[in-house]
Amino acid sequence: MPYLVTTMWYPTHVNDDIVKRYLKITKNYPAKDDLFMQLCAPLMVSKEGVKVMMIREPKKGKFEESMTYTTKFCNEFLDIEGYTYQIDVWHTFQEALAVGDIEVPD
Repeated sequence: MPYLVTTMWYPTHVNDDIVKRYLKITKNYPAKDDLFMQLCAPLMVSKEGVKVMMIREPKKGKFEESMTYTTKFCNEFLDIEGYTYQIDVWHTFQEALAVGDIEVPD
């Protein structure tokens, strides 16, 4: 299955707003072990601001639901100044080979 790699950016001066919003909405977004496995959620702070990533592996047959759930979560912060996000779909090496009809060796 492909991975959903979500990257969120925001300026450091709105960090308190982001954290308050996260704490407020977290009850609306419980762990969804039936949809995806949350692999990690690293973050970094630089002079450009804060960058947060979520890397999720959707369960078989749950890609669309996982994408919708992730998008709804990210949209909760859109009214905060300077916040933006992007969701990328990353494929495994085996999936990439299959696109080109290349057989994966054992």
